[in-house]
Amino acid sequence: MHTPGRSLLVPALLLTLAACANGTDNLLPGYEEQAGGGGSGGGAGGEGGDRGVSASSSSRASSSSSVSSVGAGGAEGESGSGAGSGEGGDAGGAAECDYSAPNTCAGADDLGEISGDNGGASVTLTETGTTSKWFNVFVVDKSNSPSYEHFTATLTSPPGMNFDLIVYEGDKDETDCFASGERALGTTDESFTTTWDDFPIVDDDRWFSLEVRHVEGTACGSEATWTLTVEGVQPPEP
Repeated sequence: MHTPGRSLLVPALLLTLAACANGTDNLLPGYEEQAGGGGSGGGAGGEGGDRGVSASSSSRASSSSSVSSVGAGGAEGESGSGAGSGEGGDAGGAAECDYSAPNTCAGADDLGEISGDNGGASVTLTETGTTSKWFNVFVVDKSNSPSYEHFTATLTSPPGMNFDLIVYEGDKDETDCFASGERALGTTDESFTTTWDDFPIVDDDRWFSLEVRHVEGTACGSEATWTLTVEGVQPPEP
């Protein structure tokens, strides 16, 4: 007999059993991939783990070579519910050099200072490297007589490689990483030159940030070595 107003109650035990039956659905997305990829049921072996990731390290000193290593193969896959075990993942791909810069404009290597006029000695600073990299240089006004200040930077790329030189001009107090960069002219030898007025009494010093940027080429080690030179005082006319 149906009793009006009486509701049917579902036993809590039935809900608990239903949740246990679907326990695998509560795994976080991507869990199977993180574990190496378990096999499916039905007697078939699981598929192998993900492909090994190739690892490489960049040159930390401007004169050192890039070092790379081959990635390890993936771990053996977990077995499915049936017989058989999963196959191991394939080994990583061929090793590649890392040409990314080990520093940023804000953390650029300081090359020191050079004289921008004939009030100081003519000095040429030289740096080498195998990756992209940032440098700062300070061009100093050494003469109080009216003339011009000079600055030249030249980048030479090795055969089969192409590194670009980009110059960011600051002022007498600090570098300017947000300035519009000016790309040096040339191909194998890229050169940037600029001059500005040297007024009497006033110090016409100037900061420059230099970016060496890898563009193309796959050579590693000594075969990827570029050379950067900077100088201030303009050489005398021949």
